[in-house]
Amino acid sequence: MKSFKAKLIGAIVLFIMIMLVPMIVLAVTNEENIQIISNTDEQEYIVYIQDLMGTNFASAVSNIDNALEQDLNFVTAKDGEGNYVAQIKASAVTGNPTYLYVKYNQDGQEKLETITLDLSKALDKTDMEYVENTTKRIGTETVEKLEEINEEINGVQTTLTVGGLKITDTDNATYEYQLTKVEKDTPYSRLFALANQLLNEESYNAEDMYSKIQLTSEFYTLYNQLIEGATWTAVENMEIRQPNDAQINDQYVVLIKKTAEDGTVTTDAKLMVSDLTPYEQREDVEETRVVQETAKLPITGDSIILFVALAMVVIALIIVFARMKKLNKKEDK
Repeated sequence: MKSFKAKLIGAIVLFIMIMLVPMIVLAVTNEENIQIISNTDEQEYIVYIQDLMGTNFASAVSNIDNALEQDLNFVTAKDGEGNYVAQIKASAVTGNPTYLYVKYNQDGQEKLETITLDLSKALDKTDMEYVENTTKRIGTETVEKLEEINEEINGVQTTLTVGGLKITDTDNATYEYQLTKVEKDTPYSRLFALANQLLNEESYNAEDMYSKIQLTSEFYTLYNQLIEGATWTAVENMEIRQPNDAQINDQYVVLIKKTAEDGTVTTDAKLMVSDLTPYEQREDVEETRVVQETAKLPITGDSIILFVALAMVVIALIIVFARMKKLNKKEDK
């Protein structure tokens, strides 16, 4: 009997203890769900947590892991677009790593998440603006009919002209470039795709801040890697010509480096898509290959429609053939 009473009392005490303990969930948020932007002017970091941008949460920062809640100073903050964010003053960062404590309510339960931050990976606000201005730092315009070959081939005078870019900067500077054809699954194909996302202003502006930081951060890292590894060729006559063996819809990334008289270096990237005009059938044959600078992905809808139409024709022919075969069998009977 005493043993039963002791067990009963123990169970009641345990139940009361469970009820008195706050519903706090300790977790570590995946770093992939975090984007950080730094503002040097304001001496602060803004942390975007993908799953909590629409949730009213409070955050605190510490260089101590498993810090006691009563020792933390929790604050709530929003950015200019109304997203809930963690705002960290640079003066509050006293060591590395930095721990961010995030507190919020979910389904009536209080939750606390601990996030280990690597503030060295933060994208500076000026770097984000730098990315958004890529393709606009060095002025260029598209040009056509740059003579590449003018010679007699098989008794016919043949002229090959190509397109390209003409540098329109008026500064007294020297220019160098690297032109790279975009091949599938390469850093240049990834840069080409990211650049088109950035240049599609309507789509880019519709993204939330988390996605914008994610996109610009990846572009900034990849762009700088390619610039550092570039092999530069001097620009002649302020012209950058596409290869004379370019085929229709070939894509190119053109990296350009400008060195001013005072030694200041400016780099930029341009996107080009080749457009091919075949030989004209006349005595003085001329072949023109034109390259177009693009601010959008090449339009390939026409090609898709042709494939769909072809598929429909093939299906229709199969149905007609099957029908005719069926009718022939009936006639034979």
